[in-house]
Amino acid sequence: MSEALLEARPARASGRQGLAQTLQSGFDDLQLALSALTAHKMRSALTLLGLVIGVFTVVIMMALTTGLQSAIDKGMGGLGADVFQIQKWPSGLNFGPMSPEILKRKPLTLPQTLALRELLPQAKQVGAEVWDNGKEVTGEFGVQQGVQVGGGTAEFFTNNSLPVGRGRSFLEGEATSASRVVVIGAGVVDALFPDGQQPLGAKVRLGRLDLEVIGVLERQGGSPMAGNIDNIVAIPITLFFELYGTGRSVNITVMAKEHADMHRLMDLSVSAFRRIRGLDANVENDFDMYSNESMRATVDELTSKVQYFMIGICCLSLLVGGIGVMNIMLVAVAERTREIGLRKALGARQARVLTQFVVEAVLLALFGGIIGVLLGYAGSAMARFAFELPTAVPAWAVALSLAVSCTIGLVFGIYPAWRASKLDPAVALRDE
Repeated sequence: MSEALLEARPARASGRQGLAQTLQSGFDDLQLALSALTAHKMRSALTLLGLVIGVFTVVIMMALTTGLQSAIDKGMGGLGADVFQIQKWPSGLNFGPMSPEILKRKPLTLPQTLALRELLPQAKQVGAEVWDNGKEVTGEFGVQQGVQVGGGTAEFFTNNSLPVGRGRSFLEGEATSASRVVVIGAGVVDALFPDGQQPLGAKVRLGRLDLEVIGVLERQGGSPMAGNIDNIVAIPITLFFELYGTGRSVNITVMAKEHADMHRLMDLSVSAFRRIRGLDANVENDFDMYSNESMRATVDELTSKVQYFMIGICCLSLLVGGIGVMNIMLVAVAERTREIGLRKALGARQARVLTQFVVEAVLLALFGGIIGVLLGYAGSAMARFAFELPTAVPAWAVALSLAVSCTIGLVFGIYPAWRASKLDPAVALRDE
């Protein structure tokens, strides 16, 4: 037993010695690579530029896409939980002119909303609403411009997830009788009632009418996509028609009793509303359905396509950077021919020479990747400040950028390194 242990000791010592030699060789190659790169600072910097631009593009585009998607998710969450909407115009993101069939659609009306209530007892509640933008509201202590005005039935607040923080919302009787009441957003309160004045019970002027403030909405906060949701006022829908005319199409909001009932309730709503609109079985719907989920799915699909497109462009940028790495490494091999010949004449193996130049190329690419990532983080922070987008650099984008950068250095550095390792020492030493 003791003899076996004695025989194993030299083997273990030899293994440790081999590992130490390998680590020392790797450290030497790293030092040689750093020395070669720092010896030609300007050339190395220009070579890094292509990789830096490529990695920066990857990181900043992913940060912007993530921020834009977060902003859209926040902005498109306008409807309350378990609520969908029936509307005249198509939902989602539409580009280009609408078809003549869509343009010929008749407006949705308040009586049709009331009829749908009767035909849809499976719904928790059915409401109607209509919107207009860019209005002016005047109070005793100030004026607020660019206000978004929403007219609705009593379901307006819960169906749009707009809780009333102070006071109350208007009642169904007030909604159908054009009562002179208004519920205002927190931003409107800030403008019309500074220094803590009490808004409840006060009068504000909207258009040609003086309205009594009966409620204040809880502060929501703005978003780049949805605008400032606090800069709104809500009035009874019949009062809205009195102020701005009855020719507008209303949006009909339907709340399900349970989330699991959403899809079934949407199907029932389509069938019931077709009857209300008097559509024959062979005629397509002359209205559209909208929900937070449907819009989010559309946006997610669009942003995914944008991401793939951007990744393709970024890969082309990195490819250009990789060609730059190969070019500079070929120049380095040509300049250091005598050095390579001397090393091989002194006993350096082909694998060692190959490793030296591969490490140099990968290190160059890694530096470019790190600089590109840092610039990407800086660009993301600037975009967050300048555009108020919730930009965030995904961890996978950083990992992907660095991995691709190093892979490019490896792939495009192998050929110059192979050429260096194949040089004949005698021929290389005669090189001038």
